[in-house]
Amino acid sequence: MKFIRIFILCLVCLSTSGLSFGDELPKAAQRRFDYFYLEAVRMRNLGKYADAYELYKHALLINPDAPEALFDMASFCNYLGSKEETQHYYEKAAELAPQNSWYQQVLGNFYYRNNQIDKAIAVYEKMAENSQEKSEILYELLSLYTQKQDYEKCIWALNKLESLDGKSEQISMEKYRIFLKLEDKDRAFKEIEALADEYPNDYRYKVMLGDLYLDNNQPQRALGIYQGVLEVEPQNVLAQLSMVSYLEKQNEKEEATQALESLVLNPSLDDATRTSVMRKIIYNSEEAKEDSTHILNLFGQILEMPQGSADMAMLCTQYKVMKKMSKEEITTSLRQVVKLDPSNAGARLQLMQYAFEREDFNDAIQLCQEAIEYTPEVVAFYYYQGLSYFQSDRNDEALEVFKRSMQYINSETDAELASNIYGAMGDIYHEKKMNKEAYESYDSALVFKPDNVLVLNNYAYYLALEKKDLEKAEAMSFRTIKADPKSYNELDTYAWILFLEKKYTEARIYIEQSLKNGGESHSGIVEHAGDIFFVNGDLNKAMKYWQKADEMGADSKTLKKKIKQKKYIEE
Repeated sequence: MKFIRIFILCLVCLSTSGLSFGDELPKAAQRRFDYFYLEAVRMRNLGKYADAYELYKHALLINPDAPEALFDMASFCNYLGSKEETQHYYEKAAELAPQNSWYQQVLGNFYYRNNQIDKAIAVYEKMAENSQEKSEILYELLSLYTQKQDYEKCIWALNKLESLDGKSEQISMEKYRIFLKLEDKDRAFKEIEALADEYPNDYRYKVMLGDLYLDNNQPQRALGIYQGVLEVEPQNVLAQLSMVSYLEKQNEKEEATQALESLVLNPSLDDATRTSVMRKIIYNSEEAKEDSTHILNLFGQILEMPQGSADMAMLCTQYKVMKKMSKEEITTSLRQVVKLDPSNAGARLQLMQYAFEREDFNDAIQLCQEAIEYTPEVVAFYYYQGLSYFQSDRNDEALEVFKRSMQYINSETDAELASNIYGAMGDIYHEKKMNKEAYESYDSALVFKPDNVLVLNNYAYYLALEKKDLEKAEAMSFRTIKADPKSYNELDTYAWILFLEKKYTEARIYIEQSLKNGGESHSGIVEHAGDIFFVNGDLNKAMKYWQKADEMGADSKTLKKKIKQKKYIEE
């Protein structure tokens, strides 16, 4: 509702001459009132509100019926949160100065803000009788009547506006909508017929008239109007939409489908409506259990047209996913989506996932680079680009990308994603033999996600390789096997740390679990098993696993010596 806001402490002084709207005061009293009132205004303008408040009170003791002082006091009470006093002063000021439209409007606004709609209406109805700006007041009343759902009063206000400002499209359309709410079909017909006659070249009104006929069980009259519009303007979107509704109501399914397909190819159709129509076509096709070929051909025709958004390409992608089409087909549609909407992070992430599945890391790098250009704040793209470089043995480039992502990582960043970035940096630093930086990166990763299994496992294993902080390494490694008790990799790490701590019996338990869960296919784990069996006094098993590791091509400086000398040799 369009009400004027009241800025309490910036009110315009409405009386600086000392004249009161109430009964005339004796001259001496009037002079005293003028002095205290004007001094109150001065203090208010200086921002000395406490002094101003006391001066207003004193002025009202001299003249309790001075509307200007009453109005200003109302503003102070409103500021102080005293609704009852505010209402009292506003009402009295408005009563004593009925011709002051500002007082009346502020009072009406106060009633509205305090949900006293009937009182607000009463104030505005009086203003409508006396105000020279009747149109503005009538629009305020129209809003109030609408809020109360008093639709007959709405019509009254609209008729008044029409008599003041003349007939207009806006007023006629509003009357038409209200007649429909009143379920007054006769007056609704008359209003829309009058609009159609007054604006014969605007086919909206003819179509709306046809819709009224259709809704009121006069389909043939509706059909005649739709056909008449389409003869003159075959691509009229509103008429085509209404024709679809007509055919559906007549249960002419085949004709309705044809009309929908003609509509969806209409070059005048906006993107949102086109997408909505295409959804309906897909729904009908699925209901009829039709082959997807026709729908895909239709998508092809639509996507050859100029596109204002990526909505249709996205719908095509979703349809292909629903129909379980090949990843190649889906990728084609996703590429069209990002071409039309380069900032579509979801489509790029899906394309990147497919690139990872194909191990096409060059494509993943390019996809991420384009995404970073359009959405530099999306941290996921830095992670996947860095990971792609890492998988391509381009560690320096990977590290640079991860470092660039740091400026966007904050408390709002997904914790797992941030942890994985720091974890990947740790892995790269370790490969570069920068162990200090590696461990700092792992520590940062664990700040974001203390249960990051991969980071815990790598951190623990690398500490074990250096034979340092073994208690810390054991604690981290144990957390990984608690999280994933069947992971041969984590079980091997934990077993090896126990071995280094000379906890040989426990080490044997966990290395056997690692072998049982798939560790036998990894030469490094098999060699560890041989070492652990040896220190547990089982030379036969130790030799068996050392020899197996050798056959598997284990990269170990001491393995052949162990086999030859039949004993564990520390690297």
